[in-house]
Amino acid sequence: MKRRMIVLGLALLLAVLGTGAVYVYVRQADSRAVAGKQAVSVLIANERVPAGTVAGDAGKRGLLRTARMPGETVPADALTTVDADVAQLVAGADIQPGQLVLRSMFVAHKPTTAGLAIPAGKVAVTVQFSVVQEVAGHLVAGSHVVVFDTYTVLNGQDVPTGDGLPKAQGDVQATRVLLPDVEILAVGKPVAASGTEDKPAAESSADGVLLTLAADQRQAEQLILRAQTGSLYLALRGEDSEVPGGPGVNTRSLGNTPSIGS
Repeated sequence: MKRRMIVLGLALLLAVLGTGAVYVYVRQADSRAVAGKQAVSVLIANERVPAGTVAGDAGKRGLLRTARMPGETVPADALTTVDADVAQLVAGADIQPGQLVLRSMFVAHKPTTAGLAIPAGKVAVTVQFSVVQEVAGHLVAGSHVVVFDTYTVLNGQDVPTGDGLPKAQGDVQATRVLLPDVEILAVGKPVAASGTEDKPAAESSADGVLLTLAADQRQAEQLILRAQTGSLYLALRGEDSEVPGGPGVNTRSLGNTPSIGS
């Protein structure tokens, strides 16, 4: 009898302990659930925020609004306000209306290059060429070319004519290497002109090819000047092309000596 009482007592004690453990676990789970559902303030896109919009401006223009959401559903980098660390950043892509605003959506401002990958230290400059001048359509983005320039030397001034030849008289045409190696960033077609009263659209339609070249400041100045005042011609470089440059050739020396200055 005594042994039975002891067994019953132990069973009752175990039941109480088990019930208590379950109760504690349930209370802790309830606490976690309540904490997770606690509402927090976050920023929501009130209207579409275009890519490039400064975060501080988006707030001032009413593009963002504050909303309350359950804490368990909010990502760790959700913005609750536009503070000083974010105010000068810009939207890296469009933020759609109703979208939760995250810190990762804003990036440091960088000057746009309209999709062109411009080499460091260079600028993009566009020059129009005829089909013949640009290697008959064989140029593509990434090609490297030699830029030649043909120009007029008034009265043959400072034009070598080779041994035994008299000093040039009158205007002389000369061709030389302007830039030995330039990369092409983009190839495009000119936009056709709409035409004028003196020049119908059929006569004013665009012709040739627009080539956008990577150049440093000096090279860009040379390209722009000679495109306006000279006649540019391109040659496609190969892997082993050798173009050392030099004084070039002219109409007095061509055919008489291998090269000017030799």
